[in-house]
Amino acid sequence: MRTANGDPGRQNPWQLEFPPDHQISGLQALWQGRQAREPVRLDFQAGLPQGAVLPAAEPAQEMCRCQFLINYAARTRLERATAPGAQLEAGSLVLLSADRMAAWLLLFPPVGSDVELTTAQLHRVLVEHGVSSGIDWNLLRQIPRMENRYFVPFPVARGTLPTPGRDGAVTERVPRDPGARPQLQGLSFVDYNTLSLVRKIGEGDVICEITPPTPGRSGCTVTGETLPAAEGRAAEVPEGRNTHRTPDGRFLVADREGHIVFSGRNFHVNAVLHLREEDLAADSAVKFLGDVHIHCDLPAGMSIKATGSVQIDGAVENCSIEAGEHIVVSNGVQGQDQALLYAHKQLYAKYLEHCTVYARQDVLADCIIHCDVYSNGTVQASSGRGVLIGGTIRAAREIRASTVGSKAERATQLLLGGLPCEEVDSMQLQQELDRIAQKIAELESQPASPGQASQLAKLRMNQYVTQAKLNKAHQELEVMPSPARDRAGNPVRAVCGTVYPGTVVTIGGSSLSVDRVRENCTIGFVGNQVGFL
Repeated sequence: MRTANGDPGRQNPWQLEFPPDHQISGLQALWQGRQAREPVRLDFQAGLPQGAVLPAAEPAQEMCRCQFLINYAARTRLERATAPGAQLEAGSLVLLSADRMAAWLLLFPPVGSDVELTTAQLHRVLVEHGVSSGIDWNLLRQIPRMENRYFVPFPVARGTLPTPGRDGAVTERVPRDPGARPQLQGLSFVDYNTLSLVRKIGEGDVICEITPPTPGRSGCTVTGETLPAAEGRAAEVPEGRNTHRTPDGRFLVADREGHIVFSGRNFHVNAVLHLREEDLAADSAVKFLGDVHIHCDLPAGMSIKATGSVQIDGAVENCSIEAGEHIVVSNGVQGQDQALLYAHKQLYAKYLEHCTVYARQDVLADCIIHCDVYSNGTVQASSGRGVLIGGTIRAAREIRASTVGSKAERATQLLLGGLPCEEVDSMQLQQELDRIAQKIAELESQPASPGQASQLAKLRMNQYVTQAKLNKAHQELEVMPSPARDRAGNPVRAVCGTVYPGTVVTIGGSSLSVDRVRENCTIGFVGNQVGFL
C-alpha cells in the first residue's frame, strides 16, 4: 500500500491496492471496455474535506475487514456481470467501520443498462444499513453527478467522538510559600522586620479563585448510538481552618482576620495574639493556637508556645519559645545559657548568644556565639558581621559564615550531615522512656490502691505515646543517605570566609581540625575523609 501521491517511502494506512487479476480489476476493465486489467487502488481518505480526519480507530484492522467485504461483493458482481445477456443497474456497497464511527459508499457501474442510482436511492441504501447520523449530505448529492464516481470509496458518514469535560482548577491569589528571604541593606545588614513570614489577611479576602469543571459533550456513531463523555473532575480546593467557599463556589475566602499559612495541603487563617509590654510578666507562660506577635522585648523566664509563628520585635533573654512554624527575633537572643528556641520551620534572629536552638529547616543570624544549634537545613551567619564563634553547630545540609572561630582559637565545633533534630529527639525520647519505666517500676512495687492504678494507667499511656514518637524518629533516621550527603543527595559542606584554628569540622565519623588561618575555603568530604575542597 502506498500514499495517494505515490510516495514509495511512506505507507498510507487507509489505502487498499488490488492486483490486476482481482475481481474488482475485472469489473473496471469490463466497464472501460478493455481487455487488459490494471491494479485498482482505493483510498478511503480521498473524499474527506480538507483538514478532516476519520474518527474510526485501527486503520489496519478496518482495511482488512473492508478488503474481505470488497472481495466478496466484487466476486459476486463479476459473476453476474459476465453471465450471458447480463443487465445490471448500478450497484452499491456500504462499508461500516467496526466501531460504527465511519461509513463508506462504493459504487459499481451498470452492465448492459443505463440505470444510475439517485441521491434518494443512495440515502435509502444507507438507511437500510443503519446509517442515520453524521451523513455528508453535500457529498451524497454530488456523487450521482460525478464523472469518476465508480470504484471510489466515498466517506459519506462520520461519527463524532465524545469530548471530555475540562477539569476544574484553582488559581491561588495568595502564594503558598511566602518566599521570605532576608533583605540586605547597605553593608549587608539584614532587616528582620521585613521578612513577612507572617502574612496578614482580612476577613472576606480572596485566597483562591475556583474554576468549576465543565460537562463533557457526548459523541455519536453513524448508526445513531450515543457515546457518553467523561465529566470534568472538580478541583481539589485547599480549604482549611477559618476559610470557606463562597455560595457560588467560585472563591475560597478567609473567615476572619488573621495570618494566612499553607500547611502543605490546605490554607489556614490563624488567629493572631498581639502582646505588648503591659501584657507580659517575667516567669509567665503563654500558649496559643495561632500566631503570636510580641511588640516589645521578651522578659526573662517567659515561656511562649504557639501552633503558628512567633514574631518578637525586641530582644529575648533566658526564655523558652516553641513555634509550629517560624520564629523571628528582630533584636536577637542573649540567652545566658538558659534560653531555648524551637522552630518547626525556619528561625531568624539578629544575633544568637549563649542559647540552644532547634530548627526543622534553616537558621539565619548575623552572628552566632557560644550556642548549641540543631538544624535540619542550613545554618547561616554570613550577613552583617557574619560571625560564628564557639559552641556546637549541627546542620544537615550546610554551614555558611563569614568568620568561623576567633583569633583566640576558641573551640568551635561544626557537625554536618544526618538529621540533627531527629537525633536529639531520639536521645531525649529514650531518656523520657527510661524515666517513665523507672516510675512504673516504683509504683508497681507499692501496695495496690485506686490512686496507684490511676497513675499507672497515665504512665503507660505516656509510655505508649513516647514509644510511638521514638519509632517515628528512628524511621526518619533509617532513610538517611551516606553521612556525606543530605536527603536530596547533595554533598554537605561548610563554607567559610575566614576560619581560625580551634575549629573542628566533623562529617560522619571523620573530623578535620583547622591548624592555621584559612581564607575563602570550603570544607567537605574528600575521598573518605573530611578536607578542604
